Amino acid sequence: PIPVLVCQIKDIFFLHLHSTLSTSPVDLAQSLRFFFFFIYRDQISDVSELVKKACASIAGKLACYLAGTFNLSPHLTEPDIEHVTYDILCSSLTVISAHENACSVKASIFKPFFNLLESQVPSSVKLAFIENIPHLCKHLDFRDDESDVKILVVALLNLMEDPDKDVRVAFSDNIRNILASLDSEEGFIKELFVSRMKEAYTNAKISRNNELKDTLILTTGDIGRAAKGDLVPFALLHLLHCLLSKSASVAGAAYTEIRALAAAKSIKLQALFSQYKKPICQFLVESLHSSQMAVLSNTPCQSNELQKQEVDHQRRMALDTLAEIANVFDFPDLSRFLSRTLQVLLPDLAAKASPAASALIRTIAKQLNVNRREILINNFKYIFSHLVCSCSKDELERALHYLKNETEIELGSLLRQDYQGLHNELLLRIGEHYQQVFNGLSILASFASNDDLYQGPRDIASPELMADYLQPKLLGILAFFNMQLLSSSVGIEDKKMALNSLMSLMKLMGSKHISSVRVKMMTTLRTGLRYKDDFPELCCRSWDCFVRCLDHAYLGSLLSHVIVALLPLIHVQPKETAAIFYFLIVENRDAVQDFLHEIYFLPDHPELKEIQIVLQEYRKESSKSSDLQTTLQLSMKAIQHENVDVRIHALTSLKETLYRNQEKLIKYATDSETVEPVISQLVTVLLIGCQDANSQARLLCGECLGELGAIDPGRLDFSTSETQGNNFTFVAGVEDPNFGHGLLMELTRAFMAYADNVRAQDSAAYAIQELLSIYDCRETNTDCPGSRLWRRFPEHVQEILEPHLNTRYKSYQKAVNWSKMKKPIYLSKLGNNFAEWSATWAGYLITKVRHDLASRVFSCCSIMMKNDFKVTIYLLPHILVYVLLGCSQEDQQEVYAEIMAVLKHDDVCTRRLQDSASDLSQLSTQTVFSMLDHLTQWARHKFQMLIAEKTVSNEDYAEYQSVTRFLDLIPQDTLAAASFRSKAYTRAVMHFESFITEKKQNIQEHLGFLQKLYAAMHEPDGVAGVSAIRKAEPSLKEQILEHESIGLLRDATACYDRAIQLESDQIIHYHGVVKSMLGLGQLSTVITQVNGVLANRPEWTSELNTYRVEAAWKLTQWDLLENYLAADVKSSTWSVRLGQLLLSAKKKNTTDFYETLKVVRAEQIVPLSAASFERGSYQRGYEHIIRLHMLCELEHSIVPLFQQMDGDHGKESLNWIARIEMTQNSYRAKEPILALRRALLSLNKRQDYSELVGECWLQSARVARKAGHHQTAYNALLNAGESTLSELYIERAKWLWSKGEVHQALIVLQKGVELCFPENKAASDTKSQLIHGRAMLLVGRFMEETANFESNAVMKKYKDVTFFLPEWEDGHFYLAKYYDKLMPMVTDNKMEKQGDLIRYIVHHFGRSLQYGNQFIYQSMPRMLSLWLDFGAKAYECEKVGRPDRVQMRNDLAKINKVITDHTNQLAPYQFLTAFSQLISRICHSHEEVFVVLMEIVAKVFLTYPQQAMWMVTAVSKSSYPMRVNRCKEILNKAIHMKASLGKFIGDATRLTDKLLELCNKPVDGNNSTLSMSVHFKTLKKLVEEQTFSEILIPLQSVMIPTLPSIPGTHSNHDPFPGRWAYIAGFDDTVEILASLQKPKKITLKGSDGKAYIMMCKPKDDLRKDCRLMEFNSLINKCLRKDAESRRRELHIRTYAVIPLNDECGIIEWVNNTSGLRNILIKLYKEKGVYMTGKELRQHMLPKSAPLSEKLKMFKETLLPRHPPIFHEWFLRTFPDPTLWYSSRSSYCRSTAVMSMVGYILGLGDRHGENILFDSLTGECVHVDFNCLFNKGEAFEVPEIVPFRLTHNMVNGMGPMGTEGLFRRACEVTMRLMRDQREPLMSVLKTFIHDPLVEWSKPVKGNTKAQVNETGEVVNEKAKTHVLDIEQRLQGVIKTRNRVKGLPLSIEGHVHYLIQEANNENLLCQMYMGWAPYM
Repeated sequence: PIPVLVCQIKDIFFLHLHSTLSTSPVDLAQSLRFFFFFIYRDQISDVSELVKKACASIAGKLACYLAGTFNLSPHLTEPDIEHVTYDILCSSLTVISAHENACSVKASIFKPFFNLLESQVPSSVKLAFIENIPHLCKHLDFRDDESDVKILVVALLNLMEDPDKDVRVAFSDNIRNILASLDSEEGFIKELFVSRMKEAYTNAKISRNNELKDTLILTTGDIGRAAKGDLVPFALLHLLHCLLSKSASVAGAAYTEIRALAAAKSIKLQALFSQYKKPICQFLVESLHSSQMAVLSNTPCQSNELQKQEVDHQRRMALDTLAEIANVFDFPDLSRFLSRTLQVLLPDLAAKASPAASALIRTIAKQLNVNRREILINNFKYIFSHLVCSCSKDELERALHYLKNETEIELGSLLRQDYQGLHNELLLRIGEHYQQVFNGLSILASFASNDDLYQGPRDIASPELMADYLQPKLLGILAFFNMQLLSSSVGIEDKKMALNSLMSLMKLMGSKHISSVRVKMMTTLRTGLRYKDDFPELCCRSWDCFVRCLDHAYLGSLLSHVIVALLPLIHVQPKETAAIFYFLIVENRDAVQDFLHEIYFLPDHPELKEIQIVLQEYRKESSKSSDLQTTLQLSMKAIQHENVDVRIHALTSLKETLYRNQEKLIKYATDSETVEPVISQLVTVLLIGCQDANSQARLLCGECLGELGAIDPGRLDFSTSETQGNNFTFVAGVEDPNFGHGLLMELTRAFMAYADNVRAQDSAAYAIQELLSIYDCRETNTDCPGSRLWRRFPEHVQEILEPHLNTRYKSYQKAVNWSKMKKPIYLSKLGNNFAEWSATWAGYLITKVRHDLASRVFSCCSIMMKNDFKVTIYLLPHILVYVLLGCSQEDQQEVYAEIMAVLKHDDVCTRRLQDSASDLSQLSTQTVFSMLDHLTQWARHKFQMLIAEKTVSNEDYAEYQSVTRFLDLIPQDTLAAASFRSKAYTRAVMHFESFITEKKQNIQEHLGFLQKLYAAMHEPDGVAGVSAIRKAEPSLKEQILEHESIGLLRDATACYDRAIQLESDQIIHYHGVVKSMLGLGQLSTVITQVNGVLANRPEWTSELNTYRVEAAWKLTQWDLLENYLAADVKSSTWSVRLGQLLLSAKKKNTTDFYETLKVVRAEQIVPLSAASFERGSYQRGYEHIIRLHMLCELEHSIVPLFQQMDGDHGKESLNWIARIEMTQNSYRAKEPILALRRALLSLNKRQDYSELVGECWLQSARVARKAGHHQTAYNALLNAGESTLSELYIERAKWLWSKGEVHQALIVLQKGVELCFPENKAASDTKSQLIHGRAMLLVGRFMEETANFESNAVMKKYKDVTFFLPEWEDGHFYLAKYYDKLMPMVTDNKMEKQGDLIRYIVHHFGRSLQYGNQFIYQSMPRMLSLWLDFGAKAYECEKVGRPDRVQMRNDLAKINKVITDHTNQLAPYQFLTAFSQLISRICHSHEEVFVVLMEIVAKVFLTYPQQAMWMVTAVSKSSYPMRVNRCKEILNKAIHMKASLGKFIGDATRLTDKLLELCNKPVDGNNSTLSMSVHFKTLKKLVEEQTFSEILIPLQSVMIPTLPSIPGTHSNHDPFPGRWAYIAGFDDTVEILASLQKPKKITLKGSDGKAYIMMCKPKDDLRKDCRLMEFNSLINKCLRKDAESRRRELHIRTYAVIPLNDECGIIEWVNNTSGLRNILIKLYKEKGVYMTGKELRQHMLPKSAPLSEKLKMFKETLLPRHPPIFHEWFLRTFPDPTLWYSSRSSYCRSTAVMSMVGYILGLGDRHGENILFDSLTGECVHVDFNCLFNKGEAFEVPEIVPFRLTHNMVNGMGPMGTEGLFRRACEVTMRLMRDQREPLMSVLKTFIHDPLVEWSKPVKGNTKAQVNETGEVVNEKAKTHVLDIEQRLQGVIKTRNRVKGLPLSIEGHVHYLIQEANNENLLCQMYMGWAPYM
């Protein structure tokens, strides 16, 4: 029976199996054959179904066994023999098959099994086999022998027609396995599938077997779902065929399968359709066409009526067919489907060129409601390109003929319909059909119209000609390709086709043409990169093709662009990408050499090895200079790169660099008196970066600013970067070439910036194309406006503009119905974000422009405005002017309404909860401001023109009036309030002041607003000024403002308390009280207070919560913090944000932390970018810079917390001490940083935690004390008290001292010293030693200043310090100073007794200088004076033979020795600070002294020959022989020490001689210029000699040494860090100035390529001016060191003065300045009130006239004709409000400084031509310092005012006049000069006693008084001068040399001087030429 048989088989089989486990598959095949043979051998013809089933079901496992992935494992339990399952494999073995790494099995082995699949075999057997298909497919080798595989696949495919439905369905399910295992669906496999399917369908059709058809559809669907290649469309078309079947069930099944197919591919149905659009449409056309043909061939014999019916029926049928297909692909309706497919259906129909095709075209056209001609004409480009590519020549001719008949248009006209479009469509196919497309293009060329830009031969056969023909159309073609790659409706296959064709196009066009459109080509290729995942290899090939097509000259400039674009591909296609890089960097190294520095960001990738080697070599070559500065310079270049990826890379690596090099950067920022220029530049670049369009780049800029730290704005120097952008020329209108230039530059920027946004780029391109044609801007040979404009563009811009000269972009803008739009647009639905509002409003305004040219210009930019609001912002002001020039009253009203809507909109709600208003209101307000600014300037400009023209046309005047009238409509106070809201405070001040002056308002009524403004600007001077001019009693609010601005917070809280009593429901008072508490540091009180208020008023939570949050984190009470943050989620102020960050750090919640951090950084960058629209942005945004600084420290502290969850934490990664040092020295800046640090320290509890927190509190105390916030300082001291820091006592003592409790201070300090540093215990570490030393010194200073102790005790204290800390500069300095103070008392003022003491003093001064430069200007001059004066005295004693001469000789020898030691130990730059003093004593009478002096001078000369040479010049050319000889001696000594100096000194001397000739060249009256090459040939020749030495151009910036600002010797310090420029030549023109001495103005060419102007002055002793400039520079150094004056940026504007001999010299020309007199005269002439000189002379009264007459004349005649108008100069010169405000502040402050300094020095002769004003900064620049030391009092008409402060000078200061800024700056300067009395007097004395300068001319008669052969003058008056100055510095007032009253306080002194200076009783007595009336 059968079971027995099965068992036999089983045993035999396993016998074989076991015996063959070790044999090869070949043997096994034989065994199998044997096995089957055995089965059939028994002729069991009716072999049981069971047996066959068993055989079938083992096939899969057998395959697994053969493939070697088959394990037999015995069962664990003995099987129960009873239950025998008849299975071929024995049950005691389990088969485990694993499909990994299988080897494959030949198909032929399984031949015997195929018999099991024949149709008569029972279904169960087949089903069993089908189940094994997955195993079989895994292992069979389908790549093997084709015939065997064929047999296998055929056998399997036959199953789809199996009679049994179950078998068919089961097979269908498994078909995916077969397809998955077939390697490719190409070749014979595909054919097999295709042919079997077709056959099966045919059979089903013939046999009318619908059931079979149903399963076939299922199988087709399965094939489609499983296939990847061409079988998908094949299956899809079959399904579509079935869909159109008459049988409903078949159609339904097909419908389901198609939808399932899309689902399986997980794409939308329409996308599936897009992917296979072409084959589907082809199928449609075929099926429609064939049925139409069938009808047409049947109809001829029918009657008309029947024919018509038939046609109708046919039309309905065709539409049904189309609708069916539209429906299955989810198209909403048939029309939508047709419009999507027309471009493919029509070309296929046209190719048929038959009547049937015509009928179908008619049907389609009718459905779409257009006529068929139109439809053919519109789609002609698709039809033509299809025909060209797919038809033979005859077919093409037939089809074109057919089209001609159908459209009734000649072929030529058809082709020219959309000429560019035809080229685009054709070229899209050039990749696949090169030759056909080439022929098609030739056809097009032959039909080109005559005005086509290509004018070459029309029959094009060669590629070169074709390239020339296509060139003009190239940009259009690229734009089209770009759209193809971007558009979502274009399938992936078509995108591939486009990229392929692009490559063919590049090869066809060749390098010349491709190079010219490289920017656009790269944009297109970048668009292609979006599909790098779909076809990476093709992307690579396209870029490769591009770089190889480029002209090599351009590779360098595109290097970084290409590399950054391709970086993402390096991981996808490493080989191919590396090959491109290799080509660029290695093969073309010479071409890209200069750009290699940009590539510093290549990743380490094995494929890039060789490239990295080249880059490393390059770096080695250039690394000689690659210090940090160079790296930063390169970074800055890259950060400003137009490509966003390069920018992001650059910023990322900059951030890394800044972090790694923080030590060096801190040195750059703090080591020297000024910050290294590179840091200032970096800050500027990063600030501009905050406006970047890309949010990631903006964030990175913020991070970099944070890493850099919030450097004190007063120390940064932005002048270089700002003056360049500031040569402001006003652009009046579109005719102005500057307008076209500016707009095209702006559009070029946009064109470059939108590399990844094609719509925007094309809009820019369209605008560029139109503008170039409007302005006719192109390179021509003639000189016309167009070509002049063209030449103004830099080369790289021209290259981008050039291709646009020939493009043919068209604009398709939807017409907007403006009348329906809601006005004002602002805040309506089109105006709720800035970009949309600005674009819409601009678009609307453009429609109102009547001016033809302007309208054309604006219209072509209007598309661009939608894409880039920077263009809108640029154009809006101009649009507004043109609208106003030609608009009706209603239009004007509409504009007014829109502007007012913006200005009046105040989004309080958002502003309260966040720190700033929304972007919309900030940016739109800013935009309205710039529009109004432009109008104001336009009106001023027009007014100037109207004045200049003799005859004024009415039209011009009307235009002027329409604009000014409109401006008058807009209320200034509204503007001021809006500015205040958007934090543009400077603008608010400007509008507020115009409101006051123009509307003649009483300022007293509006003081509250002004004071609020100044408080918001953190301008306490302004706040104080307002209080000073207030007449009424200040209200509570005003008192509060005053208290807050000067830090009296306790008083402020008292006022708030009162305010709450009066109005308890005003939340603003609660804000104030809590803020003051926070400021005082009373944190617990804050929490109780807020909780108390909120208990009664829970609705205030969102507003007051922020304060308790801040208090909670400052107290580090984390649970409270969590509760408070949870209490209110709405507010997001800065302190809440910090709370969130600290809390997530505490909870170790990394994701939240980083999320919040990102948001917070971004919030800080918005206001920075708004600020950087205007000047002074760093100062304006400093608060946010500080916040970025804090976020950086926060991040660096927290990240280690996240990384090491437990264990001890290491040191801070940032240098906190240095970082806080470099911030602005104000409480507002430093306190937030310190508070955050304390919170961070408590998160990061380290062992020294309490000490570090204590130090933070101490720093807070120090900062608060210095700011005068005594109450806050006290709180910080209390907090610091918890830690036992020894410095605490010092700080406490200083705090008491600063409050004026001097005795208490001394007691606290002495106690502290005893406590912390007991006598018996020596301090261990250096830090505590230093603290101990400091404390001792402070005790000494307090003892000295309280004058409670006798001098020996004080002296002992000072001495102790020097013993204790021998290497500390302060100790030595104060000791020497004290000795110096005591010396006159000890020695009864007798010089001869002082030798010993002097030695001691000189020794300690020198020692102090050895260890630092803090006191150099005090110690150096004093040290030298003591030595030199003692030497001179000793010489006199020798000469007259006094008895104590021996003592003096010995003393002098000792002193000389000390000085010699110092000479060897101190650095030359230290002596350079007193170089003038050294030179002045060059004729010293004592031989030994001179030897030492010569040593010093020679040493300085050796190190700084350039500076020293200019300083020695005047002496070496002196008229006194001894001076000249001594000078020679010193120079010879220097040459002796270094021979190469000889040539330099020789050249310099010759240069001086020639310059002297130039100075003294006599000029006749009528010449205004001379020529270098004619009049001064030898000078010109000298400088142009090849071997002429490098000689420095003596500018102020490189003549005054910069000192190190930290203690130490710094022997290698560079005192001249600025850029040096050497004389390289002269400009030919020498200008002669009009003043009395006829000075000459020359221009030097610098070695840096810049021009420097100098003035050569004859007959004027410039030595005084020179010494005074040095003095002013010293004052500047003091002003820069002092925090108060630095915050106000107080300084004197200096310039270099180089005397060449006793009466000539050269002066550095001060650019951009105009004299006060000229400015005023010009304004008076405009107003028509100018008085001529003649008139003035008539009003001159004799000196003897009584005062009353003079006063009457002054007040009634002169003043009315000279009204105060100086403020107008500021408004005109500085149209930008920030510039206006900063220039006016600069004016007030620089005038104040110079007034005080001038008063102290007795500077006179300040008439209107000696005071200049800088038109870039508003600074006041004084010139001509000849009248010094009150010489003016001795003039014929004596000068009796202390400085010039006439009514115009006051008028320039604004409505507060001298109150506020001016007065405070005077006080600060005066205080500083009193504080620094010693160094200043020390330097002044050396000046005044300078024996080579006659300060006051001797009285007539005894002319050569006291002059000996050395020419040394003994300045008799010197002593009185010194005394006068000292008295003035003490506040003593003198008039006519009589002292009046007691010395005044600083405030009193300043007040007195201001009163004197503008006292009309005094002014009316001044000399007429001084112009007191001006």
